[in-house]
Amino acid sequence: MIKPLLKLTVHAGRHNRTHCPVSYRIPTDAPLLQGSGIELLHLSTAAGEPVPLQCEENGGTVTLHWIVPKLGAGESAVFIVQAGGQRQEAGEGIELIEKEHQLDIHIGGAFFTSYVYDPQRAKPYLGPVIGPYGESFTRLDFETKEHPHHRSVWLAVGDVNGVDLWNEPKDRHGIQTFEGFKERVSGPVFARLTASQQWCNHGKRPQMAEQRTMTFYNTPAGERFIDLDTELRMLGRIEFGATKEAGPLGIRVAESMKAENGGTIVNAFGSVGEAECWGERAPWCDYYGTVGGKTLGIAAFDHPGNMDFPTFWHVRDYGLLAANNLYFLGGKLFQKGETIRYKHRIYFHEGDTAAAGVANKYHDYIHPPVVTAEEPE
Repeated sequence: MIKPLLKLTVHAGRHNRTHCPVSYRIPTDAPLLQGSGIELLHLSTAAGEPVPLQCEENGGTVTLHWIVPKLGAGESAVFIVQAGGQRQEAGEGIELIEKEHQLDIHIGGAFFTSYVYDPQRAKPYLGPVIGPYGESFTRLDFETKEHPHHRSVWLAVGDVNGVDLWNEPKDRHGIQTFEGFKERVSGPVFARLTASQQWCNHGKRPQMAEQRTMTFYNTPAGERFIDLDTELRMLGRIEFGATKEAGPLGIRVAESMKAENGGTIVNAFGSVGEAECWGERAPWCDYYGTVGGKTLGIAAFDHPGNMDFPTFWHVRDYGLLAANNLYFLGGKLFQKGETIRYKHRIYFHEGDTAAAGVANKYHDYIHPPVVTAEEPE
């Protein structure tokens, strides 16, 4: 027997929402959960249409996760949490497939991207990132001599105690060593990977311990995004130099997308092109162009909680999209045991900046819809 437990109302607020992840927390000892394990919970619209639901139990709470397909500014939508019946299988959403030195992410049965931690490479990366028409949003090849260290999506800093972890000059660059996964979660709504890395000098001596959390959402192929949440813990006295070769976030767009081939760079303030966007601060920057005859783009979002928000952008007509404060504000000095945390969202979209609703998608990230709850009548 299916039992209604909770009515959840999602309020769009001042922004249009499309394929927007939302969540709601309930205490594990809440009466509505008694006698109904989270594996029995499922979700539907007010009209009774099933909605994929993913539940997480952690620290005395259960978090319900789902995706709102479409909601206009000022509108609200009702969802009903029920117990009983058959839950949607996780395989219908996101699947993680382990291979040698990489983990593939499949969404809806189709390959989306890989997290590659090959010890033969100087640092892990995400890539390729497959778009809605089967071609990659990003550049990933190993023959290109122009900036060959630009591998799709990566995290690095070009001067860590004088060691270059961005460029890869022969035998003198630093490396990021993959230590293993602390978390691997997948389901109908999202997948999450938490990887441990060490940032080492060219003698392989660890300088920083990194915990990198990557979250992938089950959204359509033309509206996909990845959340990156990175924490760096200093293993000694660490100085980030005031280097142009930095990020920590680096993205290399597909060759056909770059501005030199007709692509366009736009930031949150409406500045267009490298000349207007390079070295300027903005909450987000978008890079779009033609890939396989279709208009595709990549927007990078800076989180308000990041140090020195909003970031400066190191963005180039040749195809680089990177967030970088070190070159423009100067270096940073950290003592042993200190940590720094960076959060970003990368939005892989179809269409140009306006058609993809990049500005609204940024608000999905920093001002998500509000969810309220009440018991069903």
